[in-house]
Amino acid sequence: MSSAAPLYLIAVIRPRPEMAAEAEVHLRRLMAGTLAEPGCVSMELVVSDEDPDTWIMLEKFRSRADWDEHMRSSHVTAGNAALAGLLRAPTELQFFTQK
Repeated sequence: MSSAAPLYLIAVIRPRPEMAAEAEVHLRRLMAGTLAEPGCVSMELVVSDEDPDTWIMLEKFRSRADWDEHMRSSHVTAGNAALAGLLRAPTELQFFTQK
């Protein structure tokens, strides 16, 4: 995969039901910072009607290098630390490139 190719990412997020509102606050804050990054093309938080306790973050970055830089940003490190106790499982990341 070329580092200049767009990177698509699905993040599967499983908040603790009793902590869902707090988790969403932290995710929205993280999203605001990420959407301001020049390498972020899009970021959406969605939920399935069949499984409302599992959230999906759909992300697109200009490149893998942009995502790597994103992961080192202060809003991501702070957001991940804040979310750590609010999730019932680690966030699952799935990476994709255009075909």
